[in-house]
Amino acid sequence: MKTPFIALLLFIPVIFSKAQSVDYNKIILPENASNIEFEEKLVQLAWKNHPSNRVLYNNLSAAKYETKMASAEWLNIVRLSGNLNEFNAPWSNDELGRSQFFPRYNIGVMIPLGIFVSTPSEVKRGREMEQVALHNINNQKLAMRAQVLRLYNDYLMNKEIFNIRSQELEEASANFLLLQQKFEKGEEQYDRYIQGLSAFNKTKIDRAAAQGDYLNSKLSVEELIGLKLEDVK
Repeated sequence: MKTPFIALLLFIPVIFSKAQSVDYNKIILPENASNIEFEEKLVQLAWKNHPSNRVLYNNLSAAKYETKMASAEWLNIVRLSGNLNEFNAPWSNDELGRSQFFPRYNIGVMIPLGIFVSTPSEVKRGREMEQVALHNINNQKLAMRAQVLRLYNDYLMNKEIFNIRSQELEEASANFLLLQQKFEKGEEQYDRYIQGLSAFNKTKIDRAAAQGDYLNSKLSVEELIGLKLEDVK
């Protein structure tokens, strides 16, 4: 009874590992994808336009070139040599008949034994570098997606806070105007007027700070995507 149970426990991690594998082609949706959310468009633009991502693809291309060069390195090492036997040459005066004992052509190939070790190792190293470059690209996909969505969430939050602060400022402005009119008519005490003015100024400062956070968070998103948010379609 225990054996099937143990076998099932050993099999579960295999199923789990396959189910949890990441499809990096879905981390950044392809450009021809349609009916996608606005946030996904931002991720696409950031991946397409940000220079740091292009550097990673350049590194991958360079690694592939290194692999090709290593694969062809044996052509630069192998030496082919040959010569014509002087006794068989048309101009030779072989009175002793030595041409009968020597081959007409001598051809040789020199192959350093180290090539059978160094060349495969360099090719393997080049392929490993390709994998490193590919892993860097996949890692950047995850990081870029998270960064774009995080900054966009901050932008939405700051935009909402700015709208709230703007509404508060409108209400505070209306209340202070009424308070000021009463104070000018002598219907309100000076202390109440000063308190109202202080509260009104604080509301204006809070609104200005919220506006700065809102605009700066907008710039952070636009810095990644290379476009103004208003231009994203």
